[in-house]
Amino acid sequence: MKLRSAVIVLLFISSVLSGCAGDDSENDERIDNLELDLADSIANYNDSLEQISTLERALIDANATQISLTNDVNELNVRISEIELQKQDLTIQRNDLLRQLDESEENNSYLQEAVDSLDQQIINLDNQISDLVSDLQQSQQESNELETTIAILQDTLDSLIYSMTYVIDDCPIDNPGLMINVGYDNGEGLGIQGDGLVTFDEIEYTIGECPGNLGRVFNESTEEHDWGPQRTVIMNGVLYFIFDDGEYGWELWRSDGTLSGSHIVKDIRGEDCIVSTDPETGEQYDDCTNWGSTFDLSWDNVFNDQEIVAGNNKIFFTASMYMYAENNGGFPTLWVSDGTEEGTNLVYDFWSNWDYNCDGCEFDNAGITELVAIPGEGGASDRVVFSSILAKGGMGEQGYPKGEELWISDGTTAGTRMIANIEPETSSWTDGNGVVQCCADWDGSVPRDMVYKGNQVWFTAQTESYGRELYRFGLQLGGGLFLVKDINPGNQGSDPQYLTPASGGIYLRANDGLHGNELHYSQGDAFSTNVVKDIWPGVNNSSWPDWLTKFNDKLIFTANDGQNGRELWITDNTEDGTFMIKDINPGGNSSFPNGPMKVLNGELYFSADDGIHGQELWKTDGTEQGTVMVKDINPGENRSLYWGFRAHWHGEYTLVVGDYLYFDANDGENGNELWRTDGTEEGTELLLDGNTGGDSNPWWMVTTDNKLYFTAFDGEQRVLWRYWDNPGPVLS
Repeated sequence: MKLRSAVIVLLFISSVLSGCAGDDSENDERIDNLELDLADSIANYNDSLEQISTLERALIDANATQISLTNDVNELNVRISEIELQKQDLTIQRNDLLRQLDESEENNSYLQEAVDSLDQQIINLDNQISDLVSDLQQSQQESNELETTIAILQDTLDSLIYSMTYVIDDCPIDNPGLMINVGYDNGEGLGIQGDGLVTFDEIEYTIGECPGNLGRVFNESTEEHDWGPQRTVIMNGVLYFIFDDGEYGWELWRSDGTLSGSHIVKDIRGEDCIVSTDPETGEQYDDCTNWGSTFDLSWDNVFNDQEIVAGNNKIFFTASMYMYAENNGGFPTLWVSDGTEEGTNLVYDFWSNWDYNCDGCEFDNAGITELVAIPGEGGASDRVVFSSILAKGGMGEQGYPKGEELWISDGTTAGTRMIANIEPETSSWTDGNGVVQCCADWDGSVPRDMVYKGNQVWFTAQTESYGRELYRFGLQLGGGLFLVKDINPGNQGSDPQYLTPASGGIYLRANDGLHGNELHYSQGDAFSTNVVKDIWPGVNNSSWPDWLTKFNDKLIFTANDGQNGRELWITDNTEDGTFMIKDINPGGNSSFPNGPMKVLNGELYFSADDGIHGQELWKTDGTEQGTVMVKDINPGENRSLYWGFRAHWHGEYTLVVGDYLYFDANDGENGNELWRTDGTEEGTELLLDGNTGGDSNPWWMVTTDNKLYFTAFDGEQRVLWRYWDNPGPVLS
């Protein structure tokens, strides 16, 4: 088909012409107009492709129908010929009988009957021929009309052409790209039909190419607020993040990967003003700052750990509507968004009517945290499980306020509830009016380490009776909340950490009071919750398992057995099947394997130091011989990888996209920059030196549609970037 040919030509032309366009001051105004039109082109892209696809399908169907009609005509002609032959034979028989009847001297009635029968058969054949001729004429007419339709369709598709226009302005500064318009050269754009150009209304969609497909999405930070996008998540192929553009403060933003498609979702909190006093003059004045709703001032004026998670159709995040003042403060509340301004709303205000000046009113923990999205399935609504304080004042015997406990929400006020008050208190308190109130709960069980697996939420909680132990909550109807096991009997607590879903249950680190901090496994009940192996034997010894990572049907982690230092281990949930994979730094020295560890093409990638090359990129297939260094990125004893901090603080800084692992590394020349590897030494390469002479620190990595989004410091500000490993054009 012509469409396929046109696209092939486009791919070829765009690859040939990549990087050839340059600046042209005469085209600046046209460039601006085209950039504005690009947003509409993106919105109409799917419709345009569907129209073209429909046209192509119509042509295919028309050709198929034409073939069918041709076959029908041929069959009709054959049938008419066959009937004509039958009629000829019958006529010969009739003439022979008439001759016999004329020559006979007797009254041969049987001959006459035979002649009459032949006459009737001939009449029937004539009627059949007449009907077939009528069908033949109809089919021929339809065929002729279809030929005209096919000619029109073919001409329309033949007019589908490409036209190279101007440099795309939002490509990388040192690598400008091309914009190609695709449409129908039919003169509708006030151009000349058949001149090989498509303009204006002739354009169906646009193909834009940034060679290498690596470039800034947008940068609207200010010098005062240059932390760049934070807390990146993906919902329905769209990037959402927290960002301060210097005008609205820290708020929820979204981006489709284009400059025109990057914008604030909703300005929740405007300018905050407090009355300040000039120390020199003593005069009072309004001190105003717009920090936004996701920058919290209630803890030492530091960017608080605001959170954002994505379901299938809902974004859940924490935001503060008011500045931390005498009441209704800056503590975060729960919000929900469908990606639109009107669909971004407060779910539940956990701090309404709370008086911060009450006597002895002090929570030991901070607001809403530990958000875990529960994607809805089969049409069910997305939900979020989280830990929160309920601080509504003046409720007396109803038991408010309540300390930090486990909550669940479907994004509506009615659908938001506390799952259980695991650790209630009954302390009295005095409100701002000096009235003693009943039943304050200042601490709560403080749920932490939440993970979602198999319609269960696993978490840890602190109680006076058990200490911090392992719990689970069933999301299905009647699922209930359970203490899985008092792993360390009594009130000491086992301090479970690093809950990691695996086949049939979860792995975790815990101290049962007998074996120190060792690897445990649980299927959700006390009987199945046990230490996997006492890697460093003894009550007072601990192997401190860390970086627990699911690997096929096993678990890879780091541990110290007291003899070989901290090395890489593997387990199949049996004592015999739990062993050190390789003593990477031989002897008692540690190789300090750390992550975030990622699995690519059946191999796990991690950082380790063999005592010779420094902390470098390694991979393992779970065997000693299959555990090797990928590349000495920073040659010699110098380290290239500074991994090990939890992704919680900088988002993901190692991420698998397609057939590559993308990561942050320092080769000793270019600073901490964006690298990628396919698992081979030659395929491990620097992709972006975002800050020449310094560190760009690529963080907050997410992926959608095989595209990598990340933030990186360009020497002045932290900027949102996109990388797409696609040599061809970007269709918009």
